[in-house]
Amino acid sequence: MSQVREVGILVRAVNRAQLYAGRNKAGEACLYATMSQQADNLFVLQIDPNTGALKQFWPDVPESNYTTAVYQARNGRLYIGAAHSGQLYCFDPEQDELVNFGTINGKAAIFPCRIDEDSTGEIWISSYGTADLTSFNPATGEFTRYGRLDEVDMYAYCYVNKDGTIASMIMQTRPHVVVLDPKTGVKETVGPVVTRGEGTLTLHRGSDEHLYIESSKGNFRIEGMEAIPVQETVPAEKVEATLPDGSTFRFVDAVEQTCRILEITDTDGNSKTFDLEFEAAGTDIFCLHGGPDQCVYGSSVLPERLFRYNPNDEELIDLGICSTCTGEAYSMANLDGKMYISSYPAAKISIYDPSQGYNFGEEPGSNPRDIGRVDNISYRPRSTLAGPGGKVWLASIPDYGMWGGPLAYYDPKTKEKKSYYRIVGDGSCYTLAYLEVEDLIVVGTSISGGSGTQAKVDQAILFLFDHKKEEKVWEGTLDRNVHQFNALVTGANGRVYGTVRGGEDPAEIFVFDPSTRSFGDRVVPPEGGPVDNGLQNGRDGMIYGVTGACVYRLDPETLGVEEIVKFPERLQGHAAAGPIIGDEIYFSSGHRLLSSKIF
Repeated sequence: MSQVREVGILVRAVNRAQLYAGRNKAGEACLYATMSQQADNLFVLQIDPNTGALKQFWPDVPESNYTTAVYQARNGRLYIGAAHSGQLYCFDPEQDELVNFGTINGKAAIFPCRIDEDSTGEIWISSYGTADLTSFNPATGEFTRYGRLDEVDMYAYCYVNKDGTIASMIMQTRPHVVVLDPKTGVKETVGPVVTRGEGTLTLHRGSDEHLYIESSKGNFRIEGMEAIPVQETVPAEKVEATLPDGSTFRFVDAVEQTCRILEITDTDGNSKTFDLEFEAAGTDIFCLHGGPDQCVYGSSVLPERLFRYNPNDEELIDLGICSTCTGEAYSMANLDGKMYISSYPAAKISIYDPSQGYNFGEEPGSNPRDIGRVDNISYRPRSTLAGPGGKVWLASIPDYGMWGGPLAYYDPKTKEKKSYYRIVGDGSCYTLAYLEVEDLIVVGTSISGGSGTQAKVDQAILFLFDHKKEEKVWEGTLDRNVHQFNALVTGANGRVYGTVRGGEDPAEIFVFDPSTRSFGDRVVPPEGGPVDNGLQNGRDGMIYGVTGACVYRLDPETLGVEEIVKFPERLQGHAAAGPIIGDEIYFSSGHRLLSSKIF
């Protein structure tokens, strides 16, 4: 059994970083920053605007990684809804500490979406998971839970209206507004309901403190439990946050998603900057890839930063942002010495030439260069395949609230982008492989739609796509529950090997023979669950796979499975499969890049 080698932590970044003006326990002006990360809990910084000196505060409950909802109350308290623990925290200047007020509403509110305050000081929290609404009374420390606002959609964003009612924007499949009367507990949908992709609808608070709906079906002012049609809405008030002396503040490096350089500018235009020396534990690795230069590349998640490890000199480097996306690269592929990086959100493509200097941008000559979306529906580009027809192919989950993830391509020679919409109906294209002899693309699908949706199909399929004729030439599936074909590879013998998941059935490895267009035997992979795009060919003719707990070797002729690398218990869980370079296979656990010698 091969040993696991810890290569290192590639990225120590933060996400959702926000600045707030406030005061400390002594009543002196200060700044507060809220920051999220993956390798440890979120944290709050209390910063002296005169010196840049800071104090750092962490929550006490595990899985409080993300500041998904933050609100600064009128009394200066900073309320934080933590995901995915679902805890309500508050930085209280009077106590000079981060206080835990408890669980918002159990698993029904694991991802707080928005926080607001009513005229009495009551705090309102709406959440993802069950479109949940809860209030918190700071005077008593008690929560009042109003439950689900919609039986289908999962996201809720609450606003307190001038009359004391609570209106919540419901997302994602059918955007609409639900109003709660706190006195009676009555909940009602008010105003229009639109379908995502067919209409638009937003909710905002105007400068007159009334709530307004702007939609493709008209504009409305919310009064009580009614939506009153209006010709025009009142815009939201634009207020720039300042320190008491009028100074403004910002992260100079926010665009680079670093947020370590604080700039403060006084009313005369004079600026000073501070390097913020806070502790960041590490940023999770989402995607790993073998570059054309035999280096290991990868993307961190929230924020997306491209990193490189060179096995020859053991250089570890955080290269920087590689896309205008702020999420993560889902997949990468090589073509003619260049890397094609497919990123979330919006399935944007960046082109990177490792032989040239690093200079990210959107203009010609940038490296990497972001060339924009592949289409208007693809959102999570789960798999990227380069080669067939000289093109770069993407298989994607669609946008939030939508169904039908396309198969799409980008042609580097002509710059053409094209998508095959609803090629699997309400399912989504998910993983790709290439049959060189037959010159066909193999596409594995998922039953999933975009985030916030519930599946409309019961079974995922495998299909063969003729890229010259631009049509499916065969499709089929296994005689078991298949919710997702999540990895594919074409073996040296020309057969396709893949992994599937679905329902209560165990995950399995399958073989598909393109000559007879039939599925063969299946075997169960080792424990840990097969990782997306976790199969690849080794130089010995064997196929190597990664689960959340191990690396295994698959004999493509006998389907014999041998576990060759066992992950230590502390490294099991979130894993990304990486390339085989030289004698080693690379993979990750959370924020750590790992490897094992397999030859």
